[in-house]
Amino acid sequence: MTRIEVTVGNDGYMKIEAKGHTESIVCASVSTLLQSSVRFLQELSEQYPEALQVTIKEQ
Repeated sequence: MTRIEVTVGNDGYMKIEAKGHTESIVCASVSTLLQSSVRFLQELSEQYPEALQVTIKEQ
């Protein structure tokens, strides 16, 4: 099962975590949406570096 956990702080900041795996279109869809969102934010940060910084951390 794939589980998505969204934590919203009092300040409005969000943390999104995806855990697990499902061998189905659901897992592929979740992966595509999350990876596309990150890639879009990376592109946007390159166009507007004074306004947006994207940091990718490795565990």
